[in-house]
Amino acid sequence: MDLITGLSAAQQAIGIVKSLRDIERDLDSATYKAQMAELYSGLADVKMALTDAQTQLHEKDQAIRLLEETIKALKTGEACPMCQEGQMKLFSAKPHPEFGVFGHEERKFKCTNSECDHTAVRKYVPGE
Repeated sequence: MDLITGLSAAQQAIGIVKSLRDIERDLDSATYKAQMAELYSGLADVKMALTDAQTQLHEKDQAIRLLEETIKALKTGEACPMCQEGQMKLFSAKPHPEFGVFGHEERKFKCTNSECDHTAVRKYVPGE
């Protein structure tokens, strides 16, 4: 049940409360009990809708948190392909042994996670 349905059920329950207020005392108790049962049913629908909405909000908050962490990882560097926790950071660069005369470099990257020893060597070509 979504939030709109819950709000609709709440509006219906409020309408029932108003009609209960307007019931005259001379009506039989069966009508009164029927109205109360309808009210309880409406309030149960409201409670279910609000619980569903709370669950959906919690799931969306988790998704937002995960996206924020992913964005942060993408802004600060490439995630380590081995542990997926650390970032690959450049720790050395030197001219490429064969193509260094053309400006190419050999760059070494290391994972920032202290429990992961992953390193990678990549060729850097200026302008790419």
